[in-house]
Amino acid sequence: MVMDRKGILFVLSGPSGAGKGTVLKEVLQRVNGLAVSVSVTTRSPRPGEIDGVHYHFRTKDEFKQMVKNNEFLEHVSKFQNYYGTPKAHVEKLLNDGMDVILEIETKGAAKVRRANPDAVYIFITPSNYEELTRRLSCRGTESPEVCELRLKIAKTEYKSIKYYDYIAINDNLEECVNTVLSIIHAERNKRMRNQKLAENLIQLK
Repeated sequence: MVMDRKGILFVLSGPSGAGKGTVLKEVLQRVNGLAVSVSVTTRSPRPGEIDGVHYHFRTKDEFKQMVKNNEFLEHVSKFQNYYGTPKAHVEKLLNDGMDVILEIETKGAAKVRRANPDAVYIFITPSNYEELTRRLSCRGTESPEVCELRLKIAKTEYKSIKYYDYIAINDNLEECVNTVLSIIHAERNKRMRNQKLAENLIQLK
């Protein structure tokens, strides 16, 4: 859905284990006119991940050069790796009228918010901390030390909820996806985002 307006920037955040990636995947399959920004990372590809599709995989030296060149909308360090959102691609999409959604951490979202206060910020989380703990402990892909670190970071991330416009509870995937879809549809239909249509209707005689 490309309209005669600048695109809307949606920012999706939440702690590790909240299911952000799964929710985003479902949302992208069910809504038109929404582009996802592929992040740059210095971590190694996981099995099945494709460069340019899941992430742009770069060396730490390459990443640092991109930082020097001011190529990121935001960038953060996490678990001894770097993650960043390419700025030029996102800005082009928005200027072309395409809505864009970012799946980024709360620290990165804070940086985006300073430059894009009009973006829409959505926080994904299970309904309680106990459920988040259960999910992380059931992953089985990380050591207990890493799991404990993720839970500690989650407590810090939860303090950022007050800066988000919406909270989408992910206890049930379908319900969470529908919540995010409802937010996207509501934001797209705000009068302030459809000024030309509103003005044309107001001027009818």
